[in-house]
Amino acid sequence: MTTTAQHTVPTTPARQYYRVKDAARVLGVPPRTLYHLVEHEQIPHRRLGTVILLPAAWVEREPTMPVKRR
Repeated sequence: MTTTAQHTVPTTPARQYYRVKDAARVLGVPPRTLYHLVEHEQIPHRRLGTVILLPAAWVEREPTMPVKRR
């Protein structure tokens, strides 16, 4: 009699928030732009102490900036 062990692959939970620098990299904008929008409450955000978090749903939904040609 043989038994087969089932191996489960752990899955990482989906990201819920981005830090400003990570979100800026995803969106293709300077981090200062996002800080400015947060200051003027023009984008959704949460503050956790001194850390500013942007919802992943918003970051991933926004269109990225086109790459500038030189």
